[in-house]
Amino acid sequence: MPSARRSRELLRRSAKLRRLRMRIRWASLRRTAPLSRWGFERGTPIDRWYIERFLEGNQERVYGRTLEVFEDLYSSRLGATHVDVIDVDSTNPRASIVGDLCEAQTLPAALFDAIVVTQTLQFLARPRDALVNLASALRPGATMLITVPAVSRVADSTDRWRWTPRGMEDLTSGLGCVTSISGAGNALSCRGFLMGLAAEEFATEVLCADDSAFPLIVTARLDKTHHPEEAGGVMGQP
Repeated sequence: MPSARRSRELLRRSAKLRRLRMRIRWASLRRTAPLSRWGFERGTPIDRWYIERFLEGNQERVYGRTLEVFEDLYSSRLGATHVDVIDVDSTNPRASIVGDLCEAQTLPAALFDAIVVTQTLQFLARPRDALVNLASALRPGATMLITVPAVSRVADSTDRWRWTPRGMEDLTSGLGCVTSISGAGNALSCRGFLMGLAAEEFATEVLCADDSAFPLIVTARLDKTHHPEEAGGVMGQP
């Protein structure tokens, strides 16, 4: 009996310790304000951890002349030898192409070996038009790598859209590309991101535990075909 009582007491103490650790980790279960805006102040934002995992997993598809939005954040790192930066803001000194992705005349046709578009489509008034224009700017056989938010705080007044994997399938269909679309993240990483925590505050195995019911971001790889009839739909499992 004394042994049983000691075991129960240890279990109670263990449960209290777990609850205490959780309250410390998340600051407070009553806290409604995030600990930081995106997580930069604490380390790597959690959505960026998933974005970079996706890009690094497709690194071999980024080469030659590559297009990226706003700045050369990833393209050179991944292997591009020439990077064009597009921005609608003419005051951006990094931009070699100034224009609206939603307008057909902005991009040259069939020029790029790869296009990297991370967390951009949610700010565009007509994301489908932008994708049509981006796909037309790919050379046959080239690849476009896209990430969009499924869960995120609202960035500013231009932040319009969120997507599920199925929604991204619909958005990217009919572009003359073979597409591979997935959700990345889980309920815990979604909560951590909304609270402004950083990827370094989570065990890698926790971040790697993707749950299709709780994606934080959605990733899409679009491989432009040499012949439109080759584009037969979506590969991969959302």
